[in-house]
Amino acid sequence: MKNWPKDINKSVKDLNEQLKIDHNEWHKFKGNKYKRAAELISSALCQLIIGNNEKDSIAYLEESLKWLKGINVDTPCPHKESSS
Repeated sequence: MKNWPKDINKSVKDLNEQLKIDHNEWHKFKGNKYKRAAELISSALCQLIIGNNEKDSIAYLEESLKWLKGINVDTPCPHKESSS
């Protein structure tokens, strides 16, 4: 659906920007299932609302579920402090 109000696009972009794990925090949070799932869910929203891309939106949502269910696991780097 391409008839989303313009402010929705901005809100989705802003949310995605706030939830993405940037390169400075990657080692610290790459094993945090909640942060990884939230990042993927916000990416799914971007794909659905901004990109009108149902296929990628579904893929991101499915991947986020794997993180929440504990199927995907990644541990923080040994020399970095984890916040999980």
